Amino acid sequence: MIVKRKLRVVISSCLRVENRHGVPLVIHPFVFCLLAFILLCCQCNDSKSADSQDASLEIFAKKEIRVAIEHNSSSYFIYRGAPMGYHYELLHRFAQQYGLTPRYLTCKTPQEALQMLQRGDCDMIAMHLSITGERVKQARFTTPLREVHQVLVQRKPDNWRTLSAEAVETQLIRQPLQLAGKTVTIPENSSFVARLKNIMDEIGDTVYISEVGQTEEELFDAVAKGLIDYTVCDDADATLNGRYFPNIDSKTPISFKQNVAWAVNLNAVALCDSLNHFFDGFMNSSDAVALYNKYYRYPIACRMARATQHSQGEGCITLWDETLKDACQKYGFDWFLVASLMYQESKFDTEACGQGTYGLMQMIPETMEQYGVDLLSTPEEHIVAGVRYLASLEKIFAGSVPDPFERMRFVVAAYNSGPGHILDAQRLAQKAGGNPAEWNDVAQKLLEKTNPDVYRSNDDVRHGYCNGPLTINYVNEIFERYEHYQTIFLH
Repeated sequence: MIVKRKLRVVISSCLRVENRHGVPLVIHPFVFCLLAFILLCCQCNDSKSADSQDASLEIFAKKEIRVAIEHNSSSYFIYRGAPMGYHYELLHRFAQQYGLTPRYLTCKTPQEALQMLQRGDCDMIAMHLSITGERVKQARFTTPLREVHQVLVQRKPDNWRTLSAEAVETQLIRQPLQLAGKTVTIPENSSFVARLKNIMDEIGDTVYISEVGQTEEELFDAVAKGLIDYTVCDDADATLNGRYFPNIDSKTPISFKQNVAWAVNLNAVALCDSLNHFFDGFMNSSDAVALYNKYYRYPIACRMARATQHSQGEGCITLWDETLKDACQKYGFDWFLVASLMYQESKFDTEACGQGTYGLMQMIPETMEQYGVDLLSTPEEHIVAGVRYLASLEKIFAGSVPDPFERMRFVVAAYNSGPGHILDAQRLAQKAGGNPAEWNDVAQKLLEKTNPDVYRSNDDVRHGYCNGPLTINYVNEIFERYEHYQTIFLH
């Protein structure tokens, strides 16, 4: 067992070897495969070889990981067009360190995430998941991220502002005995059920438990609005949401401290080892403290959560969603993709100015004039003009790139660098035996347009130098953000 554990650590370490300058080194595939083969041979000698094969090997080989994550105001959300969240940023750091691409799968409750993990719909769960005796039978937990305790969420008296602190205190529940005969509404199949049942045993009376298909945040809101009387949540989430609802009290603890952690498949041992290695290096750093405070302690976190352009607030990406939807529908574009492009260009700042580009869609004056807008035009007019320009670019590549989705990568690239450079790269790809209708092949040739020997002397290059890396990163970032929009707003 010790040998196998060391091999797993070696394999996961192979994915992040650097030289003394911090530059990643490429591990020869034969070395990695040999180590993986030895590990598998060791596992095959185990009496439970069929069940103990490490599910991590396929994840690291594909360099892609499917992650169940809560869409709420602290874990993962869209704010002013950008993906954010405590667990999102933590996962992003881990994925970068191990060269993995995360695929986000949103869920409403921890129980839903555990069910996804057991079905094989995801590879890991990134949320503050309470470690319980029942759950350790379902998943392998990482080292604890922190300690939390459960608190009772209750509403202050309606006239609490006119009362003294002592008078308010007399009308609130402060002891478990006071829960006798009360109804507490909690998310179905949550870990809160076990604690409330224990309280019933401890006080020798009945606490009515109502399990519903709503999240902790939704139930927090319901208490604040008087729709239910009591719910339970973790203290960190209570602190965050309590800033927005001054009529809520969450100072009554109903449990001892509990460890919370991320979780992976029971067989994903090397993945769990890699996560633990990452957490050991990061969680005690000043960056980890700053990250936690950013989403759970600073008041700005609460203001973000209730903002119009927050996916948990009013559910808008931009202030002009309807205009964007109408324009994209007219020209056959996915409005999530164009919204991502608009964020890339201006971060939704109507007064943004680039290097000779202006407005939400960052068009040059010549293009603005062509589509009937200027610096005095409204944001809505700029959006429509930008979509019309995208439509004109789409026509350029309609004949050479038959797949509509793949074609949009060419269109987005052309919006950044101009269509001429993309057409040059298509010709170079075709001449080299590549596929001019595949973005990956064309992107490789776009990189060559930084080489004077290519853009000065090659007859297929008609538009000179192009900053290929800039355009490729532009396309990648827009499509990555587009996936976040789809994950959150189409869930």
